[in-house]
Amino acid sequence: MTPGIKVAQRITERYRTLSPASARAFDAAAKSLPGGDTRTMTTYAPYPLYFSRGDGARVQDLDGRWYHDIVANYGALTHGHNHPALTESVHRQIQRGTALGGPSTLQYEHADLLRARVPALERLRYCNSGTEATMWALRTARAHTGRDVIVKIDGGYHGTHDWGHVSAFMPGGTTHPQLLPDLAPAELAPGVPDSVLRAVVTVPFNDAEAVADVLSRLRGRVAGVIVEPVLGVGGGVPAHPGYLEEVRRLTVRDGVVLIFDECATFRLGPWQVKHGVRPDLSTFSKVVGGGLPIGVFGGRADIMSLFSPSQPQPVHHASAFGGNSLSLAAGTAALKTFGDAEIAHLDRLGERLRSGLDAAARSAGVAGRSVGEGGLSYFHFGTAPPQDAAGTAAARRGRGRLRALVHLHLLNEGFLTARHGLMCQHIVTGTPVIDAFVEAFARTLRVLRPYVADHHPELLRDRPVGPPTPPMEPNGEAAR
Repeated sequence: MTPGIKVAQRITERYRTLSPASARAFDAAAKSLPGGDTRTMTTYAPYPLYFSRGDGARVQDLDGRWYHDIVANYGALTHGHNHPALTESVHRQIQRGTALGGPSTLQYEHADLLRARVPALERLRYCNSGTEATMWALRTARAHTGRDVIVKIDGGYHGTHDWGHVSAFMPGGTTHPQLLPDLAPAELAPGVPDSVLRAVVTVPFNDAEAVADVLSRLRGRVAGVIVEPVLGVGGGVPAHPGYLEEVRRLTVRDGVVLIFDECATFRLGPWQVKHGVRPDLSTFSKVVGGGLPIGVFGGRADIMSLFSPSQPQPVHHASAFGGNSLSLAAGTAALKTFGDAEIAHLDRLGERLRSGLDAAARSAGVAGRSVGEGGLSYFHFGTAPPQDAAGTAAARRGRGRLRALVHLHLLNEGFLTARHGLMCQHIVTGTPVIDAFVEAFARTLRVLRPYVADHHPELLRDRPVGPPTPPMEPNGEAAR
């Protein structure tokens, strides 16, 4: 048995020793839930941790062990767990009613707060998730223009509807020729019909020339361009300076609706406000629901007027829980307690985290770079950070087991991250937690050096620098 295999076995055995209650819960859950969970992203081998509660920026598993939460429910829980303003608003509203079957003042109160934060959001509608929000934004663009084709970004994630699951960086798909056959083949998720490719075209991220080319060749057929200002599951790659400004110019020229999917990047400012690029439509979820399900789509008043029943042929929009009072109450509290100071705090934490991760890789003698913006970060193995989803795929190719071991070892160290590498912070996260996480990450890479030597020698750099830092307990205190 090689030293690398021994290291991998020790990490997995340690994980099993620390989480026996989660193992039992997994076995019980698998009798009802395929894979023992109801979210693909939160399932991993040998079994996922099952959590019983959250408090501030920490979560507790069924064995009573606490973890620093470095994922924030994939960016959704920006306020952390049990934030007093949010819990108070939910408790108060649940006594009044959750979904009363008609309009409430909470709808326009929440909408007014959003519109004050996002000038491009002149009019808006509510639904229940980011998936619904992007689906409705695409339909709105088609209804407004009378055209069918949507241009999306290769590796862009816009939820799980068919239009969004084209080259969405999900495993298990099959490749198909695109509407323009000289473009790189698109990947469809299982169950998505190839007929979708008559109405969706994908182009690489950070490539305005590719957008210009497609808009030129499909002039008069493109309804909208949808883009994440920072790739989500595609690896946390930020838009290059000037890229979205040029896409904005191209879409205006051709009468194409520009849609920013800011479900993940609202926590950055949102991105369009911070960088001064105004789309025609935007989508939001996560933060703006204060920890409860919500989706928002909206933008230009003339486009959104399609939903007014006073129009000759209005777009029909139904949703039993769209704009429900409970989510809006939590979201109103969240918006009132998430301003410039909180965003600046997340920006500082993110910068500290990324510089720390880069230093940790150097100290461990392992090639790797962090990417991201504000409180949204990823770490990629390799000498250069990816510039698009294809770069992310190349950095991950053949390294799935290594990345899984990093994830498990960090859990053993008392830090919860996403298994695919996303790292997000809460507004209640302090810099000592970031520093402790960076130290844990450095230890993780040092522990895994024998595995890297055996299976990925191309990632080895100089010998590790300096002695290992003392192990940390989950509460951030040095172990004794």
